[in-house]
Amino acid sequence: MCDMNSVKAWLQDRFPKQEDIIQHLWGLDKGFEATSHELHQLELKLDKLTAGTDPADPSEIDQLKSRREALYREMGMLMGTNMR
Repeated sequence: MCDMNSVKAWLQDRFPKQEDIIQHLWGLDKGFEATSHELHQLELKLDKLTAGTDPADPSEIDQLKSRREALYREMGMLMGTNMR
């Protein structure tokens, strides 16, 4: 399990143009932090599954990819709302 600071650093690497927004939201918006953490964990799991290090059936991978897309949309909304 990784700490929240490593999730924040991962998020800033993933969204470099939104680094200021991430910095602003981190610590203020617990929903943003929770979504960030879930997205990070999901990406790690998908990396393992697609690399073949963990056994998975294709339907599980498809489900996880769908959830990842939803989380990216949610992140975009959370960061977009605070871009003003």
